[in-house]
Formats: sequence, C-alpha cells, structure tokens
Amino acid sequence: MDRDTLLAQLDFTRSRLIGTLDAIENSGADISKALAFRPAPGRAHLGWQFMHCAATHDRYLNANIKKGPPNDEKLVSEFAGGSTPSDQRVPSVSEIRQQLTATFVPFREFIASMRDEDLGVKFVGRDGKERTLGEAIVLLCWHEAHHQGQIHLTWNIYKAANGLK
Repeated sequence: MDRDTLLAQLDFTRSRLIGTLDAIENSGADISKALAFRPAPGRAHLGWQFMHCAATHDRYLNANIKKGPPNDEKLVSEFAGGSTPSDQRVPSVSEIRQQLTATFVPFREFIASMRDEDLGVKFVGRDGKERTLGEAIVLLCWHEAHHQGQIHLTWNIYKAANGLK
C-alpha cells in the first residue's frame, strides 16, 4: 500500500461524488425538492447522504485518528453516523459543496503529508477496532463510494418519479 495510490483513489472517489452533485444541480430539477427526496419512508434524503460524506471525513480524521473533537461539531451531530436525517434540515447545494471541501481538504492534506511507512501505523477508532492508517483510508474511500451508490440510486428514483431523464 502506498500513499500516492491511496490519494489517487480518494481523489477519484470524490470526483465522482462531485460529478453527481453537478448533475443534480444542472438537471433542471427543483434542487431543494430533489435534495429533500427520500427513496422510502425513514430513509435518508439526498442532502443528508452528501453531508454524511463530509461529516464522516471530519469525525474520522479529527476524532478517530487525531483523538480530538471534530472541527465542526454541528455538522457531525446532524450528519454523521448515528444521526437521524431531518426533513427540517436539508442542506443547499452551496452548503454541501462548502462542507465537502472543508472536510476533504484537511483529510487529503493529512494523507499527503504521510510517508508510505506511516500507512502501517495502528490506531484504535471510536468503535474500538484497531486499524492501520492505510486501512482507514481504504475504508473511507469505500464509505464514500457506498454513499455515492445510495445517492445514485436515490437520484434515479427521484428522476423516474418526477419525469426527468
């Protein structure tokens, strides 16, 4: 496992997430309605899914790896794992973009500052599991791709339900 490959995967995964946000923004859909759309009762809306990716980067880097508080406690409390998606708290596209950047840049810079041998350093996360830094980066790439898939499916359901192509 090497740093540059992990950075390339992280960048690719993020570019796909931003590409989907771009597609939603440029679709001609009512953006606030689209971002509030849930694929089924009790499931997360599109806006929550995007913000969850941002909140996870903040909490994972700052609370899990660095053992401090998240940089944005409100973001984490509203959108991290364990939060409940709220119909009263649907973010705008500009807020989503701002938060995705605000949490991705420090995470990416942290990884870019590492040497390949640092990827083998172990830490214990909030869940009590021991991982290497490299494993954590792979996990976060998978996590974002996982939510990208949920976003993609939810967006396709929204388009079909609202007559969009």
